[in-house]
Parts: sequence; structure tokens; C-alpha cells
Amino acid sequence: MNAVVILSIVLLSYADAANHSCKDIYLANPSSANGTYTINNRKNQSYKVYCEFHNNFGYTYVSKNTGVEVNINDLFTTKAHVKVRHVKANGVQAETIMENISNYPKQPVGIFYNQHTGYAASVNAANLAPYLYLGFLPISLANHVNPQGYRASSQDFRFTNCDRNPNSYFVFYFNPNHKAPTGYVNHCCESSLMHSWITVAQNLPSAYNMPDEFYFDYELHFGGCGGYAFIHHHNDINGAALGVRFEQTDPCQSGPCQNGGSCYSEDETDFFCECPVGYEGDSCQLKGNTGNGGIIG
Repeated sequence: MNAVVILSIVLLSYADAANHSCKDIYLANPSSANGTYTINNRKNQSYKVYCEFHNNFGYTYVSKNTGVEVNINDLFTTKAHVKVRHVKANGVQAETIMENISNYPKQPVGIFYNQHTGYAASVNAANLAPYLYLGFLPISLANHVNPQGYRASSQDFRFTNCDRNPNSYFVFYFNPNHKAPTGYVNHCCESSLMHSWITVAQNLPSAYNMPDEFYFDYELHFGGCGGYAFIHHHNDINGAALGVRFEQTDPCQSGPCQNGGSCYSEDETDFFCECPVGYEGDSCQLKGNTGNGGIIG
């Protein structure tokens, strides 16, 4: 085997072994501490994230200093809700869970990097890109005169869309060139809806604070008569951060071992069935005498 082939194999192995998400870090070591980590995108380019770990789940926050493509779908496993943090002018940090209002209990949120497929474009999408996009109702649902809004900290904050304007989003701008926002920012349309996610957020102990690089300039827009706000409208807020949720999958959760077999997970996709005497097979599904199981992948 020549040196070029060996080098190619080494590089491929390195790329395959690299962490692409906080979930990868958690699965490698469930005792990992909350904090800033370096992960790689699918082009093997590195960038920083803040990982918040809990028992079998957690949240990922992307650094606003990121200068490479973010493979956002690698960072979450659910779109049922997100966590939004903000940092106040006095340095206090707070957080709230955000999701769709209870009128739409099964409607996931939209989570995108530098796109908004199915959702309305934000006012400063071209000006301050790249961005992280949090969509609530897609155009197909927001383009109606109906109750809309968002849910924060288990409370619905609603308005009635008055003119079918389909805006229903919260956008976080990287704004690498530090440009000024354009559009409504100087003359329109702050409302209580634009501020409620801040009001109901829970303050965090300082030990749980994230570094400043994870807090972005942001823009909210709802309706047709819901409101519009850029960070400039909130003088007491220095930035907001989008936390997307990942969950560890337990392959034993579905009870795959039959006939009284005991399930043991090897990792997030593999499990081993220990079969009682008289049964065998990968899922203890066969009558036999060995009492042996097997690993399922």
C-alpha cells in the first residue's frame, strides 16, 4: 500500500471520528461538562458551539463568530421546541422554552441555517447573513386570518393575523461585517408580543452563563398586526441565543427483547438481548436451548 493511499485512509478515519455535534460529545462521554467545544461540519471545517448537557438530552448553541457552513440538522433531533437565551445589559442571562401556540399542538418549529424553506424571508436576511432561522408557522398556516404567535415558558402569546401577512419568525444574525439593520427597524412595530419571551424567561445562576460569542443580534416578525422588533428596540438586551435540542435514543426503550429477554444498549443504535433459558436469537424470538442473544445494529 503506497503512502498516498495510507494518508487518504488516515484522513478519512479522522473525518469519520470527528465530533459533528454536542450529541456526539455526549455519547462519547455522558459526564461531559457544560461548556464551549469545537466540532466539525461535514466538510471537516471546525467551529465552536456551547453544549448544555442533561440526562439523555441537551441543547446546542452556535458561536456567532462561526465563519464556516453550519450543518444545522446535525445539531438537533427534535423540532418540538427550542430554548432561547438572552443576556441583559447588566450581564444577567435568562432562558425560555419556545414553541408553537397550543392552537397548533403538533406543529413543529422550523430550524434552519441561512435559509427559510417554507417560511417567510426575514427583513435583513440578505443584509446581515448568515443567520439562524427559527420559524413558527410556515407560510401555508401563517397566511390566514387566524390566531398566531408563539408559546414561551408554557404560556401562549397570541394575536389575530389581520391581513394574511405570513411572517412568523425569530432570526439570529451572525452579521460578520457589523452592518446596520435596514427596513422597519427605525419606525415600526414594537409590541408587547415582541417582548413577552423576555418577560417570562427565567434568570440563570451566573455559573450557567454562556460566553458573549453565543449571543446574536436578532429580529422578530409576526403578522399582519403581531409586531416587528430588532434588538435595537430592546435597550436592556445585549443579544439572544438559539439552543436546539438533541436527545439520546435508547434502543431498549421499545422493548425489542421477546419472551422475557433482558435488553442492554451498546450505544444509541445497538442493543444486546440476554435471553432466558429455552430461547435464542437476536431478539430472543426463537425457541432453543442456549439462552444466548445477540447484538442488533
